Amino acid sequence: MLGRSTIGSRLSLLGSSLFARQSGIQACQAPAVAPAFYRQSLHTSCNVASTQQPFIVPQPQFDQPLTKPEEKRPNVMKVIEREAIMRADVDGRSKMFARRAAPKSRLCAGDVVFVETQNNMSDPSSVTSFTGVCIAIYRRGIDTSFILRNVIQKTGVEMRFMAYSPLVKRIEVLQKGEGFRRAKLFYLRENPGKTFQLKALKKMAQSAASAKKH
Repeated sequence: MLGRSTIGSRLSLLGSSLFARQSGIQACQAPAVAPAFYRQSLHTSCNVASTQQPFIVPQPQFDQPLTKPEEKRPNVMKVIEREAIMRADVDGRSKMFARRAAPKSRLCAGDVVFVETQNNMSDPSSVTSFTGVCIAIYRRGIDTSFILRNVIQKTGVEMRFMAYSPLVKRIEVLQKGEGFRRAKLFYLRENPGKTFQLKALKKMAQSAASAKKH
């Protein structure tokens, strides 16, 4: 059961809302004898209500949708995904993650990779670098990612990077892997000594020094 005070407050709120609706309907019909400031405020409110649009129409970034000639009826989601990859592909990194590219030009499991990431978007000078062996690649369009593994102070460290993330500034392959036949090299967690060689270590040190200079 509601008290008298609660019922009274709800009735007052209902009366005020009805009065506001009635005043809004009659806002554009102000009498000529009303004060000047009252007529001016009603006139401006009517103009704002008439010029305001209920939605925003975005401008297209591409003149034509990115479709393939062999597609008779292109899928809308695939077209949107291609456009998203085109926007994020600022340095041509999409060739490294292509499915049907040559093994020499694309990223493969077993490659020694150097990745330079930005800690936040507000401070471009705040950069972190990581070098490791690629043990897994997940090619999933705009959500493509890869996992790097390294041993730091006798502790295995793995990091997963999103290929098309705006925080990933640079991806560089220091050495191509040789003798790996699997797509996922999770067995290297038990035997990490097979992953690093002398040439790769030299390139790691050179890339780290160049990253500190920049």
